[in-house]
Amino acid sequence: MKDIRREIADKRELRIASLGHEEGFVIPEKRLHPLSSFTQDKMLICEVKRSSPSKGKIDEIPSASVQAQMYQKNGAAHVSVLTEPDYFSGSLNDLMEVKAACPDLAVLRKDFLLSVKDINISYRAGADACLLIASLLEQDLLIAMHMRCEELGMAALVELHSMDDVIKTKDFKPGLVGINCRNLKNFRIYPLQPLKIRSLIDWDCRVVYESGILKKEDGAFALNAGFSGLLVGEGVVKNPGLISELKNILTHESTTVSKDPWTKLCSRWRAEKPLVKICGLTNREDFEQAVTLGADLCGFILADSPRQTTPDFIRSLPESEALKVGVVVLAENENLPGEITSLVKDGYLDLIQYHGKESSETVAVIEGYKALRIRCEDDLDKMTEYYPRPSLIDAFSAHQAGGTGKQISPELVQKAKEKGELWLAGGLNPRNIRKVLEDFEPDLVDLSSGLEASPGKKDPVKVKAFFKEIESYAAI
Repeated sequence: MKDIRREIADKRELRIASLGHEEGFVIPEKRLHPLSSFTQDKMLICEVKRSSPSKGKIDEIPSASVQAQMYQKNGAAHVSVLTEPDYFSGSLNDLMEVKAACPDLAVLRKDFLLSVKDINISYRAGADACLLIASLLEQDLLIAMHMRCEELGMAALVELHSMDDVIKTKDFKPGLVGINCRNLKNFRIYPLQPLKIRSLIDWDCRVVYESGILKKEDGAFALNAGFSGLLVGEGVVKNPGLISELKNILTHESTTVSKDPWTKLCSRWRAEKPLVKICGLTNREDFEQAVTLGADLCGFILADSPRQTTPDFIRSLPESEALKVGVVVLAENENLPGEITSLVKDGYLDLIQYHGKESSETVAVIEGYKALRIRCEDDLDKMTEYYPRPSLIDAFSAHQAGGTGKQISPELVQKAKEKGELWLAGGLNPRNIRKVLEDFEPDLVDLSSGLEASPGKKDPVKVKAFFKEIESYAAI
């Protein structure tokens, strides 16, 4: 598989070999402008970004300094300047221009930096902080580059993408961490990835949610999950007015992280296996077996179905590590019934699974995610409408919203995977789950009828067999 991150870094190494670390630009021997502090409890970092591998040309930015001044006029105090020329159309000259025009701005150099000399050049060019991509650097070099930033009085934003990156940085515990929801190998967006990686960090630090923020709701999603800041590129390049909207969100108190359902869910994530949702639960015995065997989410259908249950049953259940999900089927423009809303607000449900004709605005009002019934490739385009929340894809049936036992075609599942997080339902059972995991590596699997003895009653033997397959797969 093509690794765009490595490709960019390799080209940079060739450019350095030809032009030096200055990349052909005249860098002052001594820094011309005082350092601006990059330290702030909550920060909004706005990016000067002309293009990217995923979007191509984003916007005409004749002058990086004029763009930065516009950000500053809209209230930005932190700016990121992309200095990579081949894929992002940036340069070290952009960095020097921005710092000269906006000396009070805290300026981050964002590039695929590869050596301590890169840090020295960045400092002389006017950077107040440098991005260090942990996956590109051996541990000793990463530590040395981080240390050099500290010696010069600069901040280092250490970018993590995986569990390996977290392990690599544990020894020196950086105080400022960025987690990019864009996978740098394929440049696709995975909005839950920063929450998953953050759950692995066991030291005190400020964590910045990077990329994928195109509207204020995206920023609210990240801040409500407890992130210390946002790094925004395309969103503010195309709409500088977004800056004031995001700053307004930053000033408001965020959700307590322990109560944020997405944080709770992502804390259960393990790289070696998918999250598991057991749906259609109607009795305490089945619920307790699912929780005991390791279900991450338990689903309760609150719509017309052979597996329909009641709010009173949900209230009767004990607290659990597994999240509780209410499944509803709403008509277009229909609001969530008051009694179900109360189940969420009173803590009996963590999330709502919207399985009807709900809009992205409806899904955002009472926290949850959308289930999409897929019959053709065009239906998959709807997945991005509900970002940053994932969408669960299920097989289409003209007669019922879910629980049909039908599988989505492998071709459509693969297409869905190419769009981001793969949450998969439809026809899964203990007999086929292993092949599904091996073929598609879904982020979440949702089972209901495939584990039943009869509609609404789970078969404990099937449930045990399913979890045995999950654990066997994870042990590979």
